[in-house]
Amino acid sequence: MDINDRVAELTYVCERMIEILQKENDALDKQDAKVLGETFAEKDKLSRLYERHCRALERERNGLADVDEDARTNLKKLGNEMDELVAQNARILKMNIEMNRRVLYRFADVAKKMTPHAGTYAQDANIGVKAEATAPISLNETL
Repeated sequence: MDINDRVAELTYVCERMIEILQKENDALDKQDAKVLGETFAEKDKLSRLYERHCRALERERNGLADVDEDARTNLKKLGNEMDELVAQNARILKMNIEMNRRVLYRFADVAKKMTPHAGTYAQDANIGVKAEATAPISLNETL
């Protein structure tokens, strides 16, 4: 593939990836799982294509000098915009994962405290429903 064709295709991939990242970030803000599912497959394909073209351009560093200055400038601008959207996407995903983790732990804690058990004493001397589930200990005096 000619270096100009590769740069043109990489430009298209960046433009499309920017559209998808904007759509995904909006869906993450609105917590719209349906839209997230729709973007996943195309985002995966485009990211693989992006990586392949970047590796090829890395190998042909000398050939980049032959590419039109405007095309290089545009590609650099798109790359910076895409980097910002990826960073925003990562922040939103990290925040949502942490929030979901905290909610899950709260539910697990409540379920643990509400689970009926054998009525054994806990370390804090609580018994019954308030005591957290502990393994019952018994003594067999016949042995």
